[in-house]
This record gives sequence, C-alpha cells and structure tokens, in this order.
Amino acid sequence: MEERITAISHMSPVVIFAFNRPDHLERCLESLRNNKESEHTVFWVFVDGPRNSDDLLKKEMIKKLLNKYGKLMKLKVKYSESNLGLEKSVINGLKEIFLLSEFAIIMEDDLVASTFFLEYCNAGLNRYQFDNRVASIHGFSYKFKRPEEQPYFLKGADCWGWATWRDRWEYFEEDSAKLIYQLLEKRLKKKFDLDGAFPFFKMLIRQSRGEVNSWAIRWHASMFLLDKLTLYPDRTLINNNGMDGSGTNAGKSKSLNSPLAITSINLSRVQVKESSKARRKLKVFLRNHYSIRYKASPIRLILAAKRRLSR
Repeated sequence: MEERITAISHMSPVVIFAFNRPDHLERCLESLRNNKESEHTVFWVFVDGPRNSDDLLKKEMIKKLLNKYGKLMKLKVKYSESNLGLEKSVINGLKEIFLLSEFAIIMEDDLVASTFFLEYCNAGLNRYQFDNRVASIHGFSYKFKRPEEQPYFLKGADCWGWATWRDRWEYFEEDSAKLIYQLLEKRLKKKFDLDGAFPFFKMLIRQSRGEVNSWAIRWHASMFLLDKLTLYPDRTLINNNGMDGSGTNAGKSKSLNSPLAITSINLSRVQVKESSKARRKLKVFLRNHYSIRYKASPIRLILAAKRRLSR
C-alpha cells in the first residue's frame, strides 16, 4: 500500500483518465508538465481497456507515450484489461485514489491546462480543506464577462479539470433515481435547471434510463442537493480539445474555449457564497449558447403583461 497523503503541504496527486486518444493525452500531459508544480507532483493515469482491434493499436501507442513521459514526470499508470467506459473508470479510479490521498486533482485526456492550473488547484485545496461548504475547485470557467474581476462560487459541482477532497467525494450519490426524487421532493428542479437555462434535470433523467453514461451529472446533483459550492476562476485555466468529434460523449465544437490564463489566480478576496451576479450571467450565456428559452406558464405571462401595462 502506498503511503497515505494527508497534508496539503504535499502537492496533490493528479488523476488523468485516458482511453484511445494518444494525441489528446500527449497534449494534456505536456500542458501539465509545463506547470512548475509538476516536478513535485505524482500523476496517476488510468487507461481504459479496448473495445476493438483499433483500440488495441491505440493502447500500444499510449503505452509508448506513457513510457516516454515516465522519464519526464512521476507517472503511475494503471491499465484496465476490459472496457469500463468513462463513467466507471472515474468512479472506480477515484475510489482507489481516495484510499491513498485525502485530496486529488482530476483531469481527462482531452483537457489542456494553463501553466497556473496546478498552483490554483493546490491553493484552493489548501484554503478550503476544512470548509465543508465547498464541494470542489474547478479549473474551467465559462466564456462570459465576469461580474467581478475575481474567482466566484456557484452551487453544485463541475467536471472539466477539477479538484476535491475525499470527505466531499464520499457524498457522491451513484443512484440517480434517489437524486431525481430528492430534487422533486424539495421542489428544486427549476433552480437545478438554472431557471430553464440548461436541462440538467433532463440529463439526470436520461442517465437514470441508461441513455447516457455520466458520473458528472450525478456529482453536480449530489453537491447541489447538499447546498455545496464550487469555486471557478475569473479566467479559464482549462480548455477542452475533445470537442472535435473524437470523444464518446462529446460533439464537435470549440465554442466554449477561451485563451488560457497566463497569470496566477488570486483567492484572497473570494467570499464563500454563491455569486448571484455570476449565476445570472451564466443563465444568459447558456440560453444564448444553446438557444434554450424558459417556457413561462400562462399565469406568469399574464402577470408580466400586467406589469408592462401598469408602467
């Protein structure tokens, strides 16, 4: 058994989930290697098993790539003999990592990090380690004009380059049916959907039916129901290169990407509460980006019309 890491004075381990995209994985590793903290960081790479002969060839390419980077970085590699899929790879991998460490930084092979990503994640893990209001530290930030020139909190959790603690991940609810029931029982469906800006609840329904395999929607719902918060940087530290049609669950688009931050993220002035301004900006951004409009009830439309007439 590896020595257990319990003090954040050590650099947090980084966990990377990979499958059959050696080019994406190389860009991910190279971006992390360019972080100054990488010299003192252990990188765990979980490589999912092949589905077919083409995947077997890609697996061999990934082995050669990881042998190369094993000479440049502190890598610990785990290969799955069978194909688990991303969902099970993440859930099983994090269960294993959290037996060894109280905290972890999590990446997928199609993500590219800023040179300040590891600094930000380690600083956030350190700053909020004993603040149970905080679910996670997130590296990606949405492409909308920030309401304040500083990081901000939003309710729930996210999945593009993030970090968390073992005691927060323990609250991850795998049973989507339970999450659906709780959201309905507490009448939180509308709020969960950002007032109709994005169909998170529908994603959870689809996951419960087996139509999509997503650990991320359950992680978000689990933290949302517990009223926990996730920290976002004021400038993005992560871009997703998997939106090129090569991923299992991703479409083909880079419209969410922004220039990566080239300076440190300052956490000293951030209040631990959801930013109402950031929430409003995000709702507008998502509605515009995905062309989703909230369908108001007839009563709501009548009241809105009365307000306009009374002006």
